[in-house]
Amino acid sequence: MKPLKYTGEEGNFITASVANEHTNRFHEKKKKEGRDRQTYTEAQFFGKKQLQKLLEKEGCVGLRFYFGATKEDKFDDGLVIVAVNEDGKDLTSTRIGLKDMPVGDEDALAEGPICPHDCNP
Repeated sequence: MKPLKYTGEEGNFITASVANEHTNRFHEKKKKEGRDRQTYTEAQFFGKKQLQKLLEKEGCVGLRFYFGATKEDKFDDGLVIVAVNEDGKDLTSTRIGLKDMPVGDEDALAEGPICPHDCNP
């Protein structure tokens, strides 16, 4: 079997209506778990310039979004974003990626403003 190669065209665009269905199902799932909407991370924002830095890494064909958690406040769930090459490998110097990549300030992106604190008005 031939190994999967990423092209940069992975993923599908969906309508706002379908996106709303996805997020509503997420909220319903949290509600069934007994979570109040003000106690979990609903969304997270990352700036275009920061995302572009990752996309400009040599060999990058896309981004991978990991779920992560910090210990710093009650909204501890968030995203860690890394650049990925055509072989599906993370372009980082950490355990989740290529060990021979040089360590740099743009290994991964995290800690964007979190909703419900910083939401769409």
